[in-house]
Amino acid sequence: MRAEAVSILTPTEIRNIRHYVQHKYSDLPSDQRAEIVADAMQRIVLKQLPDFPEVIKNKLTAELLRDIVAVQLTPVSVAHIFEACLSLDFGKSELFQPIHAWTEQQLRTSIDTDAFRELLGDAVAGRESNNHGLQSWNRLIVQAVATGIPYDKNLITQLAPGEGSEVIKLPLAKRSFIRSAIYAILSVMLVTGTLVYGWQMLGNIVLQKPQPPIVTKPVQEIIIHDKNELPSELQYTAINEKQLVQYLQKKSSLLAEEPYLHAILNVAKEMDIHPLLLFAITGQEQAFVPKTHKLAKEIANNPFNVFHSWSEYNTTIEQSTRIAAKTINRLSKDRPNNKDAITWINREYAEDRYWSKGVTSILQAMKRYIQSDIER
Repeated sequence: MRAEAVSILTPTEIRNIRHYVQHKYSDLPSDQRAEIVADAMQRIVLKQLPDFPEVIKNKLTAELLRDIVAVQLTPVSVAHIFEACLSLDFGKSELFQPIHAWTEQQLRTSIDTDAFRELLGDAVAGRESNNHGLQSWNRLIVQAVATGIPYDKNLITQLAPGEGSEVIKLPLAKRSFIRSAIYAILSVMLVTGTLVYGWQMLGNIVLQKPQPPIVTKPVQEIIIHDKNELPSELQYTAINEKQLVQYLQKKSSLLAEEPYLHAILNVAKEMDIHPLLLFAITGQEQAFVPKTHKLAKEIANNPFNVFHSWSEYNTTIEQSTRIAAKTINRLSKDRPNNKDAITWINREYAEDRYWSKGVTSILQAMKRYIQSDIER
């Protein structure tokens, strides 16, 4: 049990892997470099998993990289691994024994087989009924301590990221009868005092004639954007959708159709990003996904190439747009005053150092063709 959740694959490590591969294999095409990066990330996560059969480990690794690293944009932790494992059938010895040994290793203690089976069953039941999420790992630790399982008292309970908390020493001994009696008397006094005060307040209430209902005007919807540090010209503004569709149709783009068009427009509004910036990125990454491509519908699910490429991470247009937008907002922060915003985003979004020039060129061309309502 460590002072804080152990991060197995942090954004810094991913960035370092990408930089290393980019320099060491600079002569390879970008898609092959992306495969090398993905393989390195997979091997890092695989080493941290319980000793399950290989097919199970590969499945869990894919889920962790997809759901935690790509979607949530957070490091993989021990708590994430434990939560992912709870979907397995631990009635099988080839699965129960590895998770038992792995948990003992993480907690640095020895847990009786029957006791652990009960703890694991509670964790699985809690996840299925109440969707405890990352709390499953914390609850297992607390229950292990409460049931008297020995542990290293010099260590601190490992909590899930963002749940900073102290270890609470659970009282295992029963309270004395005298202390319980005192608590009971104080509770009765408190309840009695509250009731008396309530009756006095009721006696002072003056009955009034019912007042006519107050007619209120509908409140205009307030949209709260996801904060970013993009310059004003790259933040959200309404655009002429008809002109946008015409521009995309000239490119024979599948993104001119639904659900792709409004999925991107809606996320742009929600995340406070200029819609044309998102479309410009699809132009740089996938030439706006021409309908003539035999795999156009697959590519259109991830035209931003989030999580390396559309072929490695094929999801929905809504999810890939949201991931791309969150990445843009995250990378827009802490930008030096003398640094171009798209160039600043380029440092991590793409391995190609000329990516920002391509996106900027496409964005300017789109703006010339598609005048926003504000710019008119």
